[in-house]
Amino acid sequence: MEPNVGGTDRAVRIGLGVLATLSATALVAYGGGLTARVRTVTVGAILVFAVVMFVTAALRRCPVNAALGWNTRRL
Repeated sequence: MEPNVGGTDRAVRIGLGVLATLSATALVAYGGGLTARVRTVTVGAILVFAVVMFVTAALRRCPVNAALGWNTRRL
């Protein structure tokens, strides 16, 4: 698969990954009024999202972009 994530797209993905990581950290620290089980599932989902954002930014490849035929990388 060829790279299909451009510079701006990559920066947005990194920013979203950082925000998601900070959100998960805040949720762990402050609880957000959620039960332990709901908090655990929510934090897990947020961290999975963050990892996906970081990995697609690092590899400059996004399977969703490829499936939709999008290429934000300048040729």
